[in-house]
Amino acid sequence: MNKMRSILLAFSMVTMLLLFACGGSDSSQVAAPAVAPEATPEPTAIPAPTAKLMTFSNSSPHITVIDAETHKVIKTKDLTDFTKWTWNDDNNHFDGQNVWLGLKYPEGDDAVVIALDVDTLEVTSRLSVGKEKKNIYIGKATKSGLLHVGKQASGQVVTIDTNNSKVLDTWEGVPLGTGESGVVCDADVGTGPDGIERFYYPTQKGDSVVSLNAETGATIAETDTPDGATPLMHTNAPDGRVWVQESGSNTNAVFDPITLELIKRLPAAKGPVVGTFSPDGKYAYIGHYGAPIVQVVDTNTLTEVKQITVGNSPNKIAVHPNGKYIYANASKEASVVVINVGTWAVKGRIYLDSNPGGIFLWEN
Repeated sequence: MNKMRSILLAFSMVTMLLLFACGGSDSSQVAAPAVAPEATPEPTAIPAPTAKLMTFSNSSPHITVIDAETHKVIKTKDLTDFTKWTWNDDNNHFDGQNVWLGLKYPEGDDAVVIALDVDTLEVTSRLSVGKEKKNIYIGKATKSGLLHVGKQASGQVVTIDTNNSKVLDTWEGVPLGTGESGVVCDADVGTGPDGIERFYYPTQKGDSVVSLNAETGATIAETDTPDGATPLMHTNAPDGRVWVQESGSNTNAVFDPITLELIKRLPAAKGPVVGTFSPDGKYAYIGHYGAPIVQVVDTNTLTEVKQITVGNSPNKIAVHPNGKYIYANASKEASVVVINVGTWAVKGRIYLDSNPGGIFLWEN
């Protein structure tokens, strides 16, 4: 009898184990809590870039600040101990807080470079670069903060350490093209596909374009332009190529940044004098001193897209970082013309209290 009970008890236990193993339920068993799937984080929205625009005038007010979103003037200022601006455009060096600008004192032929705080409009640095009868030109600085100042009539290049606000050197005897009338004209620094930083300048009536080693001043290359082309101003494109406005032949010339070999020469309107580019590098925008025209050029095909009539005379141009607007100064009409990139049409004007001779735009 006891043996029979043991067999029955063992059979009962095996049956219960089989029921549990096959998913049999037990009222005393607590189900594991369900785990909610992890929520996918929302992508962080990248705010659209905003910017401010600054114009420079030789009459009061000397500086005007414009909100590039509302196209309204928000601030003006006159500088003390001021006589005249030199050539200042949207390619001038910006260190993140200060824009580096040129001033001229005709009585003593003195040229001065200042650093202007874009928020306070206070001069934070003031450096003499020596005697100069005509003009000085400032472009972008090198990656290390070395700024080159082209002294037009003097035929010199002055280097400035922008990190310490100190004049370092004056390069004498740089190439000035053919004849005795060549000068150091518009200045810019670019890095070629070979990784070398070069300082470039056209020689105007010297009819040549020059590249120097940006650190040492040694001549790397010089290329001749046709007699009478008068290579006047230039800017390096985002892809490194050198765009030169030739005022004598009313052309734009595009050069290889390493060899300075001509890639293409294309017609402009009368008196091309300044160039800048869309943020993506797709378009070049050319301003003129002899025609009320902003020219649009496709940088891939190097063909003209449009000539936009804006006002007299658009010799400085800036582009909003969102790529949607071009700003051209109507230098004889006390205004800045706003161009819509989507339609290549004038959207409106920003009226000023004095004629703008220079322009600069920076992203907030």
